[in-house]
Amino acid sequence: MKRISLFVLFLSAVFFARSQDLGQITKQKPIVFNGTIGLGLGTYNVSGIPARQRDFSYIFNGAPTLTVYGVSFPFSVVVSDQQRSYTQPFNQYGISPTYKWITFHAGWQSLEFSPFTLAGHNFLGGGIELNPGKLRFGFIYGRFNKAIEEDLNQPLALAQQAAYKRTGYSTKLGWGTERNHVDVIFLNAKDQVSSLSNTPISTELSPAENMVLGISSKFSFLKHFVFDMDVSGSIYTRNVLSDTVENLKLDKVDFIKDLITLNASTQLLTAAQTSIGYNATNYNVRFRYRRVDPDYKSMGAYYFETDVQNYTVEGALRLIKGQLQLGGSFGVQNDNILHDKSVRSNRKIGAINVSFNKPNYGADLRYTNFGITQDRGLNPIIDMFRVARTNHNLSTMLRYNINNESITHGFVLVGNLQSLVDLNEITSPNNKSNSKMANLSYQFGLPKKLFSANANVSYTVAEVTFGKTIFYGPTLGVSQALDKGNLGLNASVSYQLQRNNNIDAGNIFNINFNSSYRLGKRNAANLTLNYLKSNSKDATLPSFNEFRSNLGLTHSF
Repeated sequence: MKRISLFVLFLSAVFFARSQDLGQITKQKPIVFNGTIGLGLGTYNVSGIPARQRDFSYIFNGAPTLTVYGVSFPFSVVVSDQQRSYTQPFNQYGISPTYKWITFHAGWQSLEFSPFTLAGHNFLGGGIELNPGKLRFGFIYGRFNKAIEEDLNQPLALAQQAAYKRTGYSTKLGWGTERNHVDVIFLNAKDQVSSLSNTPISTELSPAENMVLGISSKFSFLKHFVFDMDVSGSIYTRNVLSDTVENLKLDKVDFIKDLITLNASTQLLTAAQTSIGYNATNYNVRFRYRRVDPDYKSMGAYYFETDVQNYTVEGALRLIKGQLQLGGSFGVQNDNILHDKSVRSNRKIGAINVSFNKPNYGADLRYTNFGITQDRGLNPIIDMFRVARTNHNLSTMLRYNINNESITHGFVLVGNLQSLVDLNEITSPNNKSNSKMANLSYQFGLPKKLFSANANVSYTVAEVTFGKTIFYGPTLGVSQALDKGNLGLNASVSYQLQRNNNIDAGNIFNINFNSSYRLGKRNAANLTLNYLKSNSKDATLPSFNEFRSNLGLTHSF
């Protein structure tokens, strides 16, 4: 593991994907250097519980940016009192200059050709995209993972995860525009067995190889209809060192053996999604379908929800010149799509949204319903273990404002109800879960004097099978800007009480103060103070006092 000790300066470029038009390069300044630097100091004091952070902390950070003919290279510099560790290289530079219909990619990049092929995985390398007219071509090549040796001397919790060096390429060839097109995407990536000096022994890591072929399309027709589709097939060999399959014949597609290692660990898996929608001036409706095989993988993406099949319909309606909006969706989902599990889980998800808003008042209402049941798969289901649950969630927000040039008033009421209903009579007595929340707030403002004040009271109830907990209490706050807005002062105080099973469990008192001051256009300072006092009447939880302070200084250049 790479460890960074005290006072070590670390310089790195952040993820960067801005595109520079080379056709405008003569209009750019040759070299520009600007950015910000900052210093932060913090103190901490606590009594009654073990310290949750250091007594004193500091951090120096900088964000300089070097711009060469309009191409920006942002950096970050951090020096702090805390040590840090990194499992992948943090220095990640990337540029994507463009000239007319040609775009070049160099350095660290994150691109998407389609959702199931090359889909946002970070790589270090290069590429090109060509879009003359309706031609859609792209090609990238690079390193998707760096080699990380296994370190058996490090504790398991701190050790880096060993990894083989992984390289690969992806290409896209299509025709059309963003509104109407068909693309064919190919990806091939492979772990290099020789990239590690020693074979990892504490993990199940093995060198893998992957080949993915996908089709991505989108069409608009008859003015209002939109159709899209993404289909991919992935051949994934989990261990290129596994036993080979003797006398493997693939007939007309035998050439695949020249593109990827095929052996006993190889799987062919598919993923697909499609939708068709109708968009009108005041309403729209869309049908969606998605299916992903169990454990579907692409080395061009990080994660997929697999073994899932979804059917969804959604729509929206706008009335009264858009002031009233109605929306909703309903979907069904199931797993065990290859029929190889003991049971199959079925889920139903529904949502309704109603919103009415005018300049001075409005209301929003949302209801969601999530249900899950089980059917038999390879084996029958015993009733006492059958899962059948529904989760109801209802939330609402009401607002009312009185605004004029000299004074403003604002009222907001927020509420939420959530309930879990277990439909299995055998398990339902032990699966009770309900919650209720309400929050009423009022804000008062004097715009010309740059002053505002707010007050709110909250009430929360959480019920489970073995108990009931209630939190409630007020919060007050004030804000004042001075010196033509250069000096800002904010303070708030809150008092929250807690009851467990109708017994007083204690309270929490919290004071927060924040001030900010801007001196000119280049310098700023910020001070934050926070005091927390917890008075617990629960024998299992201690009472404590905690104080934090933070001072920040910033300079722009």
